[in-house]
Amino acid sequence: MTESESIFQGRRVVTLTPDAPRGTIVWFHGGGWAIELGEDAIDWGRDLAAATGRTVLLPDYPLDPYPAPNAWCTDFWRHCAHTLPGPLVLAGDSAGAHLALCALPAARPDRALFVYAVTTLLPTRDFGSWRAYEKGWALSPRLMDYFIDRYCPDPAARYGASPLEQLSGLPPTLLITAQDDILADQQTDLARRFGAEQLIYPGARHIFLSRPDGAPFRTRALIDIPTWLDKE
Repeated sequence: MTESESIFQGRRVVTLTPDAPRGTIVWFHGGGWAIELGEDAIDWGRDLAAATGRTVLLPDYPLDPYPAPNAWCTDFWRHCAHTLPGPLVLAGDSAGAHLALCALPAARPDRALFVYAVTTLLPTRDFGSWRAYEKGWALSPRLMDYFIDRYCPDPAARYGASPLEQLSGLPPTLLITAQDDILADQQTDLARRFGAEQLIYPGARHIFLSRPDGAPFRTRALIDIPTWLDKE
């Protein structure tokens, strides 16, 4: 595998290329719209490239308030869609999945893949998972409210920044959902609305891709993802 870095509109992009790649995955990392691309996300990208046989691009998108990150991610995704070899997969986890979903209408990928995605910024306390896992879990409503307030401080703008409310359809899409996560029901709602395939991991918590106790679920994802990508 080869690793390289480039710059797009002033931001770093890490590219992980396996031998004889069979396509490209553009992966937007999670972190509450507040954490730069770190070694844990790059390590995940390496494992993903090795498991899928596809080149993985990891953009270190800007962390300014909305709409700046969305505009950058949309420009980057559009650039990728017009310049990279396919089949092309648009992907991400958590807040990165949210940014990817917001960018999706700019160019339709061959497939899309999202892990514990944030799908809406609107009040979500009607979702049972928001109440069931509000205390003592990896992501709390209080922390999520902090992230949303930082990312999109104007409540009036949050409808426009919520892909669950804005999307009219999805390409073939896989949603991997941590069952023990306040965001679980958001992803189930997205799957039902648009016919996405959903895999729910019982016992998994948010950010299992980078948590030490999430290793069994990370291993499972590295089996499930290439299996799904290789389906006709």
